[in-house]
Amino acid sequence: MEELFELIKKRRSIRKYSKEPVKKEDVLKIIEAGSWAPSASNNQPWRFIVITDRELIRNIGGQCTYFSLNNFVKEASLIVVMYTERKHRWTNIDCGMCAQNMMLEAYSLGIGSCFIGAYRERKVKEILNLPQAFKIVGIITFGYISEKPLAPSRIPAEELVKWEKYSKENSLHIRKATFRSGMLSLVSRFFMQRKK
Repeated sequence: MEELFELIKKRRSIRKYSKEPVKKEDVLKIIEAGSWAPSASNNQPWRFIVITDRELIRNIGGQCTYFSLNNFVKEASLIVVMYTERKHRWTNIDCGMCAQNMMLEAYSLGIGSCFIGAYRERKVKEILNLPQAFKIVGIITFGYISEKPLAPSRIPAEELVKWEKYSKENSLHIRKATFRSGMLSLVSRFFMQRKK
């Protein structure tokens, strides 16, 4: 159990990958790990398009780039487009759990990953010949790790919890904790990384 907890704590969103292609057997392990995620009524709504073709990756990456945000997608060794043919109220949650399984399995194999939630969905579907009626839930980049990002700050568990019922007690404390997360925590980590 402790090994799993350490794996969860050490996994990072990786945005720099080596040029080495990800082995097919590792890709299938990652997909299988995702397929074992729980889903509402065991619907298993996730479906995947695995992309290794460099030109296709660059094209998809272009549809994920906003100014310089997500520019790294074009350089990934491999991307997986997660989509669903089924739409129900739990699809996003089911696919989110699937994605987390995949990223943890990838990390256990020495493979980095990053979940991309911003993309031009209609254009990506056109590139992949994916019917417009289907829904893309996310795009995940994968590759062998060539950076070691610092751990992002985390709000301590005891600051996130209220026991039994909600109360206004400590609400200022919670607001301070929230201030330590989000974009400000990413900015501070960026400057700490540059000092290293």
